[in-house]
Amino acid sequence: MTHEIRLYAVLGSPIAHSLSPRLHNFAFQQRRMSWCYYVPVMCQPHQLLEKLEAFRSLGGVGVNLTRPLKETVLPYLARRSRWVEATGAANTLAWTDSGWVGDNTDVQALLGRLPAAKPSGAPALVLGSGGAARSSVVALRMLGYEPTVAARRPEAVDFCPTVIPWAALSEPHPWAVVINATPLGQSGEASFDRWPAWATGTVAVDWVYQPRQTAFLTQAASAGCRVVDGLALLVDQARYAWVSWFGEMGPASMIEAVAERASDDAG
Repeated sequence: MTHEIRLYAVLGSPIAHSLSPRLHNFAFQQRRMSWCYYVPVMCQPHQLLEKLEAFRSLGGVGVNLTRPLKETVLPYLARRSRWVEATGAANTLAWTDSGWVGDNTDVQALLGRLPAAKPSGAPALVLGSGGAARSSVVALRMLGYEPTVAARRPEAVDFCPTVIPWAALSEPHPWAVVINATPLGQSGEASFDRWPAWATGTVAVDWVYQPRQTAFLTQAASAGCRVVDGLALLVDQARYAWVSWFGEMGPASMIEAVAERASDDAG
């Protein structure tokens, strides 16, 4: 049996650091899906529509989006999942007869890695104001937390009613969860200029996955926090993308194996 070639891609800027091509192509090989290929595509916000159209003309049927495109894509979607409606951001697209359908697997990945709030209404802190921060706030609310966002431009945050300036994030507070939803600490990016006031028992989450053991997580672990690293979230996010593309979760053991190897290579 022959199959029509199907292309999948991750679009964003920067894009060279992305492990998504290695994750998905490895899984395609393991599933003997030789007609499927996954590629990285450098894309700025003003190029998104043009590149989506070009990708579609080449046989593109599935897309992941990273920064800074998760919010830019919204006007180009034919349909939005409930996760996209809740966050105002999409990181996964699937082509259908009616056009691109958007989903947000960031929320789903985070829901699977965080405990429910105990007690209900426990305070949580999200660092950042982009698509990952939006997803983090939605997931935290669903789990019963009361989120606060720390941002360099608090006036630009329209997805969380409680916002503090970046300079205030170091002030002591009994945060149950602290999530880094910025690129700070990623290989090739700037480092943190201040740190949250950690508390023993806080759950610290970092969306950055290169390096896997970030300075953010190292600081948190040394303070007695439980940590969730960005590579674990990337793997879960990738598995949920397969639901949009193939109607089933991606193969956990295969994706996790290549993620571990790619992380070791990057380090």
